[in-house]
Amino acid sequence: MKNSTNIKIAKKYEPMVKEIYHDSDGYWVYTAEGYYAAGMGCCDECHTIHEDTVKELLWQIRQIKKLREEII
Repeated sequence: MKNSTNIKIAKKYEPMVKEIYHDSDGYWVYTAEGYYAAGMGCCDECHTIHEDTVKELLWQIRQIKKLREEII
């Protein structure tokens, strides 16, 4: 997991996250291979999380799910 922020991620979520960074548009997370951003309200093909606050970002990270075997 590449984390260019000061945000602490719980160990159990680290394998689910490929990268976390912050830019002028907010906070971004890319899920690791085999996981998707279930909380983003779309399908299991969403692998990007974008939020404006750390609180919202951490909530979204807790919603990351493992892809079903037939999708991988």
